Amino acid sequence: MAVNTQHISSIRQARERRIRISHYVRLDGSRYLFGLVLILALMSLIVLAQTGVVATKGYAISRLEAEKTVLIRERSQLQVREAHAHSLDLIRSRAEQLGLRPITPDQVRYLNVPASEK
Repeated sequence: MAVNTQHISSIRQARERRIRISHYVRLDGSRYLFGLVLILALMSLIVLAQTGVVATKGYAISRLEAEKTVLIRERSQLQVREAHAHSLDLIRSRAEQLGLRPITPDQVRYLNVPASEK
């Protein structure tokens, strides 16, 4: 009866490799500490990135609010100018400066236009 020694030796080699791997994978105190420091560093980077984004958006919001305030003031000034320009007294004084005068009753003529039949 023949025994396959090559098959048995490959099983032993696999067992020895498995034992060696556990030696490399085994975590002692310094590796736990390194892992903890790495996790904390990544968390700090995430928080820093979020803070930067929030700060940038805050500056943009404050800039837009300042621009909004300026535009509101400009709009109210334009409304005052428009109301002043539509004042009847101002329109009358401008017309008089141009040499225009109010219409008299003898200048009014009415024209009767007959309705066109289709």
